[in-house]
Amino acid sequence: MLSERPFDVAVIGAGASGTLLAAQYSRQASPGSRLVLISAGSPARGVAYDTPYLVNLLNVPAGNMSAFPADPEHFVRWLAARLPDSGYGTFAPRSIYGEYLGGILADASASDAIALVEATAVDVTRHGDLWTVTLHTGETIRAGAVVLAIGNALAPADPLDVSRIAPWYRGNPWAADVVPRVPPEAPVLLIGTGLTMVDVALSLRESGHSGPIRAVSRHGKLSRHHRSYTPRPLTELPAEFLTPCGGLRWLREAIAQHESVGGDWRAVIDSLRPHAAQIWKGWSLRQRGSFLRHARNLWDIHRHRMAPEIAGQLHTLLTDGILTIHAGRLLSAEAGMACARITTRSTRSGTIFQLDVERVINCTGPARNYATTDIPLIVRLREQGLLTPDRLRLGFDTDHDGRLIGADGSVNQALFTIGPLRIPALFESIAIPEIRVQAEALAGLLTSDHREV
Repeated sequence: MLSERPFDVAVIGAGASGTLLAAQYSRQASPGSRLVLISAGSPARGVAYDTPYLVNLLNVPAGNMSAFPADPEHFVRWLAARLPDSGYGTFAPRSIYGEYLGGILADASASDAIALVEATAVDVTRHGDLWTVTLHTGETIRAGAVVLAIGNALAPADPLDVSRIAPWYRGNPWAADVVPRVPPEAPVLLIGTGLTMVDVALSLRESGHSGPIRAVSRHGKLSRHHRSYTPRPLTELPAEFLTPCGGLRWLREAIAQHESVGGDWRAVIDSLRPHAAQIWKGWSLRQRGSFLRHARNLWDIHRHRMAPEIAGQLHTLLTDGILTIHAGRLLSAEAGMACARITTRSTRSGTIFQLDVERVINCTGPARNYATTDIPLIVRLREQGLLTPDRLRLGFDTDHDGRLIGADGSVNQALFTIGPLRIPALFESIAIPEIRVQAEALAGLLTSDHREV
């Protein structure tokens, strides 16, 4: 046992979500309160901000990336001390944002309220009023409450049978050795055309890769880019959003009307961000599923945009013929002559074509089906009925405060989650602007003398 005295809170995961929660806890905790942060990877940075490539920029400008809701200029001030020419509209390198989070974690850890343990949690069990977290070392930690802050814990799901192309296939685009080990002139296929694809394509170029790059997805659409605009606040949610079809119809009409008077469509899209959870909660399970199947891609490419600088570099790759985008469905993956041969059917023409490449990298984004994952911690929580993967396979079922809902439908009063795992309840739950608000609220709940644990 790492501590004879139980901690008040054990947070499993020390990436961005865990770091922001620890920072808020250190600010709100009463004397004597203790939180332990269990880190299995790079503390503070996690996967998102542990990139060595300077071309990997934030997808949100600095002015909206503060760790603290009550101090919106916190990151802008920090960044200006390091990059004097930066400002609210700067899209900083993600590695630099990792340094920012690292400093926040260091400040929090300097207080008596926060302890950091570098280990992997493999089990959580309840014993009376306390939880016991078992680490991969066999040591245990006892705590009054547990928070899962594991972020995007799953690598992308394989889009087809890749067993025959194993020597050339890389299923985790964020693994540290994926980009450096691509031969300099090798033809590469990136599966997916979203922001992960953009990161990998530009990382390849920064690393010295000069070969052709193909990218394929069912729609073959790229994310749009940021541009300055005059905000168009939406104070009240229109009644059309009672259904996905009504909401999309309103969105098209509002964009057309706004652009007719010289406005930018981005202002309309972003006006919905404060209302996303309300919209999502108002839809039935069937309506949510319909939206995910038919409209999510269209929403994502407009809602989750890339930095203007990145869009410029991507445009150059496209116009120079280095990067080619395909809209198609993957049919098969076979071994060719010292290469992987991927057979694809064009979504637009129906034509079947083959791509012979020396590296295939899955860039479809993190998987979210926790019903089948073999991560030991999740397996044990499922076996005990302490959590329920949601029916749309987006994360876990939770209540409005992030408490996990068990297999019997009961709410676990002292077992919480934060960040991406709350997508089933909130929909918008992956970006810093949403997670920092969750962290502040959850810290307040955990430090309250009246909390139910």
